[in-house]
Amino acid sequence: MRKVTRKYMLLYLVISTVIGISLVGCSHTPPRPAELDQARLAYAEARDNPQVASRAPVALREAEETLLRAEQIWDKDKDVREVQNLAAVARQRAELARAAAAQKQAEAEIEELGGTRDRLLLDARTREAQRAQEQAERAQREADQAYQQVRSATTQNTQLERELAYTKEELAAKEAAAQAPAKRRTRTR
Repeated sequence: MRKVTRKYMLLYLVISTVIGISLVGCSHTPPRPAELDQARLAYAEARDNPQVASRAPVALREAEETLLRAEQIWDKDKDVREVQNLAAVARQRAELARAAAAQKQAEAEIEELGGTRDRLLLDARTREAQRAQEQAERAQREADQAYQQVRSATTQNTQLERELAYTKEELAAKEAAAQAPAKRRTRTR
């Protein structure tokens, strides 16, 4: 009986080992790919960035969809290669979303700087026009002053010419008056 028991024990041990190995082999699942966790982290960083969420929502959504597909395939089929490929694509799409957001931010800054440049140019032109206006007004005042000086000089010159003419007439009249008695004397003689 001991031999039979030993035989059964040995058979039981062999069967148990085979069943245990097969159970372990069947239930053995490969470890979750690191690429999937990296893709999840890249997507989370992009999603949590308000610039990416507002400036590149389509690219962010594509990254999310690819990541969800990779997780579904992992949960359903445990296809490591397919999950790794999809995770890499999801990570790249998250990076593309961040790059698109950065590009749109740069474009917005360029537009803002262009507006600032335009305002500065307008301000400079306005100051230049004001200076030109001030110079024109100053030149006009100087011209008005010169005109007034010329007018005053002309008026004085005219007055002096009149006085000179009057003085000449007076002198001529005095000479004529002085010569008239002398002519009378010569005539009476």
